[in-house]
Amino acid sequence: MNYQKYVKRISEALAKYKEEIDTLESLYNAECQRVKAEADNMKGKWTEEYRQQYIAEHNPDNAYKTKFQSARAKVEPILLDSLDRLHNGMDKYFNAPVKSDFANKIMAIKLSGLQLSDVEFKILQDSATSYMEIRLLNQLAETRTKKGELVEIDENGEGHRKEVDVKVPYTKLDLPNIEETYRIFNEYKTSVNGLLYSYSGTNAGMSHLLDKQVPRHISATMDNYFRLNKAEELSSVMEKANAILPESKVKRELTENDKKLIDLLVDSSYPSLAKKRVIELADADEDIGNLLALDDRYKEYLTE
Repeated sequence: MNYQKYVKRISEALAKYKEEIDTLESLYNAECQRVKAEADNMKGKWTEEYRQQYIAEHNPDNAYKTKFQSARAKVEPILLDSLDRLHNGMDKYFNAPVKSDFANKIMAIKLSGLQLSDVEFKILQDSATSYMEIRLLNQLAETRTKKGELVEIDENGEGHRKEVDVKVPYTKLDLPNIEETYRIFNEYKTSVNGLLYSYSGTNAGMSHLLDKQVPRHISATMDNYFRLNKAEELSSVMEKANAILPESKVKRELTENDKKLIDLLVDSSYPSLAKKRVIELADADEDIGNLLALDDRYKEYLTE
């Protein structure tokens, strides 16, 4: 799963957003205090009606609500798009198609009752390239039987050997915990959305300006994305899932054909255009993005 750049993009966007909201809160509180001080200074000098009119006309709520919404509008599409891409990447990983020839082998083995040797099963394991293929193999592993002997004692106390089937499972491959992975992702998503839609400053000074009213004490804790290090928590569980497939399945270097394909897709003569093209290709196709991430000329563009 290609998740690092999206987690990084979310963290950077949220950090800037939180800083902007904290600054707005500070300015808002200062403006409220200025208006209050000026109104208090009017007591005994102006009529109460005029003083209340001054307070109403100089109330900073409308201006700061607009600023608040503007700050959110800038970061919202970045966050929502990155969350969608993370979710789609997870779905693609766990729902990667089972190759037809692989599925046919599994079906044939089951229907025929064929019992594979340890070496044969290991070869089949090495050909698995997706989560669901490993799931099928692990299910197959549980059905293995071998011929063995059972000694039965008759009524005269004499032993008789009898050939029987003995259940001896193959060694299973590890699988990522799909429930845990999606649970952690959903917690991560909740933290992102919480900061985006419910955070109103370190002291929640602008909580009444939120589109949806959130209790002040709750709004103040919505920075838990950073306090609870949600990005690290998600990265940890995603890395566990990524590590499940055998190392032989993970492409570590480009082949000559890979390099030729990249050269067809990207013109390195114009660095600024090449950078834009690389990012577009990686966003459009994860497999192409993985190839570009191995190319020394372009990999830095995908980590910025």
